Amino acid sequence: MEPFDYMKHKPQDVGLGGPSTEYLITVDSPEGGVMVIPSIWWDADGAPNLIKDQQAAIAMATQYEEESGLQFPRFGAKAYQEADEFAEGRSKAGGASTSFLARDVKQEKATAAKTFKEAL
Repeated sequence: MEPFDYMKHKPQDVGLGGPSTEYLITVDSPEGGVMVIPSIWWDADGAPNLIKDQQAAIAMATQYEEESGLQFPRFGAKAYQEADEFAEGRSKAGGASTSFLARDVKQEKATAAKTFKEAL
């Protein structure tokens, strides 16, 4: 199971009122902050599965991060409102139809450090 991949999945109705790519939930992260994770996961056949149990969605997100090396968006401790605003903004901007939710954080940090160094 994996989050929506706009290069291989098609939006589908999972009972949320129309075709969906992702349905984001805000949960506590293992590091003590807050993270935004998908609650719709796609199987190998391209079928969506809405995970209604929050603990199951967290377990899937944690496993996905461990296996992929990618990370879902993180926010500071008790930053639930900031995380919810991020999720709402992402949804209004098209959700997963144009970008991946999970990112290679190590690569982004390396790129940012290189850019900062070059700017000096």
